[in-house]
Amino acid sequence: MSEPVTQSQFTEVLETMKAMQAQLAELTLEVKVGQAEIREKFNTIDQKFQIVDEKLNAIEVRFEEKFNTLEAKFEEKLNTLEAKFDEKFNTIEEKFNTIEAKIEAVRLEVQTNREQLVDLGKRQGSTENRLWALLVALFLMVAGLLAKITLFDRGY
Repeated sequence: MSEPVTQSQFTEVLETMKAMQAQLAELTLEVKVGQAEIREKFNTIDQKFQIVDEKLNAIEVRFEEKFNTLEAKFEEKLNTLEAKFDEKFNTIEEKFNTIEAKIEAVRLEVQTNREQLVDLGKRQGSTENRLWALLVALFLMVAGLLAKITLFDRGY
């Protein structure tokens, strides 16, 4: 199984191994260069990500500030509108209460006028009764006077 190796074969194997070793060294160097390039690109990408992250943080801060400003303005306007609404509602409620008071005053005046009208009707009725009594008395007096003159006149 084992045959003797000749010097030329041994030299050939040795040269092949040296060539392989040189190629391996080149490949190792290429791998190291590739790793260095990858590290450099990774660091560049990492720096870019950090820059993007910082920009995003700055944008987020500006957004928060603007959002808080808008929220404050919105709350202020909402409070202003709420105050105006409350003021108008109170004004309307006061007007409504004033109108209710006026209606109640008119209702009381109408009730008073009705009572006065009823009293005037009673007084008118009693005045009419007195006038009728006076007319009847005058009629009876005239009738009595005529009867006396016609019946009991003695001619003096």
